[in-house]
Amino acid sequence: MSSIPNEIVERVRSEANIVDVISDYVRLRRTGKNWTGLCPFHDDKRPSFAVEPVRGIYKCFSCGKGGNVFTFLTEKNGWTFPEAVRHLAAQLNIEIPEDRADREQYTENERLAAAIREAARFYFRTLRSDAGLPAQAYFKGRGFTDETILRFGLGYAPDEWEALLKRLTEQGFTNQELEKAGLILKREGRAGWYDRFRGRTMFPIFGATGRVVGFGARRMKEDPDQPKYINTPETSIYQKSRVLYGLFQAKDAIRRRGLALFVEGYADVISLHQAGVDTAIATCGTAMTPDHAELIARYTNRVVLIFDSDRAGEAATERGIDVLLRQGLDVSVMRLPNGEDPDTFVQKFGAKEFEGRVASSVSFLEFRARAMKNAGDFDAPERKADAIRHIVGAIALIPDTLKRELYVQKLAADYHLPETLLSQELARAVGTQTARRPRPIPAANPTPPLPESTPDAAAADGPPEPATSASSQQGAASAAPAPASPALRQAITQSELPPEEFGLLKVLVRGDQQLLEHVFAHIDPDDFTHHVTRELVGVILAHYVNQRSFVLDDLLMEEMNPELRDLVTLLAIERETISTHWSRWDPELREPNYWKIARDCLVRIAKASERRQFQTIQEELLKLENDPTLQEEEREEKKMMYFQRIRELNDWHRNLSALQEG
Repeated sequence: MSSIPNEIVERVRSEANIVDVISDYVRLRRTGKNWTGLCPFHDDKRPSFAVEPVRGIYKCFSCGKGGNVFTFLTEKNGWTFPEAVRHLAAQLNIEIPEDRADREQYTENERLAAAIREAARFYFRTLRSDAGLPAQAYFKGRGFTDETILRFGLGYAPDEWEALLKRLTEQGFTNQELEKAGLILKREGRAGWYDRFRGRTMFPIFGATGRVVGFGARRMKEDPDQPKYINTPETSIYQKSRVLYGLFQAKDAIRRRGLALFVEGYADVISLHQAGVDTAIATCGTAMTPDHAELIARYTNRVVLIFDSDRAGEAATERGIDVLLRQGLDVSVMRLPNGEDPDTFVQKFGAKEFEGRVASSVSFLEFRARAMKNAGDFDAPERKADAIRHIVGAIALIPDTLKRELYVQKLAADYHLPETLLSQELARAVGTQTARRPRPIPAANPTPPLPESTPDAAAADGPPEPATSASSQQGAASAAPAPASPALRQAITQSELPPEEFGLLKVLVRGDQQLLEHVFAHIDPDDFTHHVTRELVGVILAHYVNQRSFVLDDLLMEEMNPELRDLVTLLAIERETISTHWSRWDPELREPNYWKIARDCLVRIAKASERRQFQTIQEELLKLENDPTLQEEEREEKKMMYFQRIRELNDWHRNLSALQEG
């Protein structure tokens, strides 16, 4: 096998807990949202090594080493990239395809993904047609704008038996592929298939990377024989316990605000986003699962639950609290007036009122205590004791020992109970929780194991090295390379980079499309002097040209040379800060004006490049004058070429001057 499928690599990266992996080598301590420790790549005297579990990256602010979970294992152990992937996959019980049949399965998954993507396009176009007028009226009645409909890809499945089936088979998809994708059903008792979704408004479900993996669908007509909502069934590319509706649209805002709002339905998510509350997400017709909690923990450690105030909503809130606490997340609950849901509330009262209530949300501790008090559980000593034990049981779910103790202190103060008594109850509850968890088998050797090896392991990263015998080939495939010494390579640090080049990169990696277009209209990678900044600008330009967009975090999944990865990781960690050089250029700068920063850096880079090019041209012209081997005609022709280049540089200079004054 030439390489491990990207789908498998992404799954391993997303499921691997970088804190757990690095903790096998480094003693880490939590500091806020991140973890810190002594750097394993140099003789660190004080903790300068940081791990960001939300984004799955690490960075040493002393030696500059950084990367993702795969980079850590390759640099620390001297493994190849495939060996690192295989090692983690074995720990996570993720199978890597090793034969043709498995490879064909991944090819099939790509076909299913393509079928679902085409189905989403079909439903969207149908909504815009005359057949979609009833659905258009429904969405307008819900207050959804055309922009919102486009952003969430909303559509309409026509009330016909084979509309989608005919369209997609015409595009080359087989009935078997469409059935496996959950788009059609086989007729019972006779031959043929028919569309699963008919006469329904369609809500595409996007994975975190932006790929459509399934659909939620709401019936348009009242029909007691048909459920109001149906979803895509479980398929090889859609597992509802691992997908959150709206996460693709919300993830950047969640990272930026450090907060996720869990609501119940698709309409809740859409209405909130349309109103500007862009951190709302929901499960896809299922109760919250540990996989959901683990997924959201990659983006934030704070969650607010906003479920309906009916009995079902209360039960969902209770379940959600326990699941999220086990993941170590900070959980609050926001209550809505009776009869209201997030959709109706934000449309009646607006985003400001809604966000005010979010800011006033109560901790899980206060929510549970209020609920039990309102239910009369505090009226009698026996019931009150059971209620307190129930609350302490929730506290026991929290992995962080200090947080548990602080919650116990608050509970003791709120209800005038001895703290020592509650601490004893907590110890019992923690013991019970620990006993319920599966215990890992202790390793005989504390040294982390070598990666799983197969005959294809060495070839997975490229052709095998030549060997003189079959036995030497087998040995090369199964033996891990000797660990590379960290001293062999000095990591890239900010101090050695030209400040204007690093400053411009910090702006570019924010991914503003208009700003990218503006910058690349004036300069290109050759204008950068440092080889690593020049290389990264080339990568950004390639992404922008091919995709018309750029997302820095996507680069962390790509294979690249160590120096480039150091710079990418440094930018990923520091992109929210203002460079000290920028404030030096403009002492009045308080809030980052990214366009001004980009312009200042751009002009400095371009003018330096302009000076270098003028100097080069002058040197070349001098050589021409003194070169006795050239014929006069050839000499004049080359002079004209350089003079044309000078005119182009003069035009560029005028543009830069206008840009600087603008």
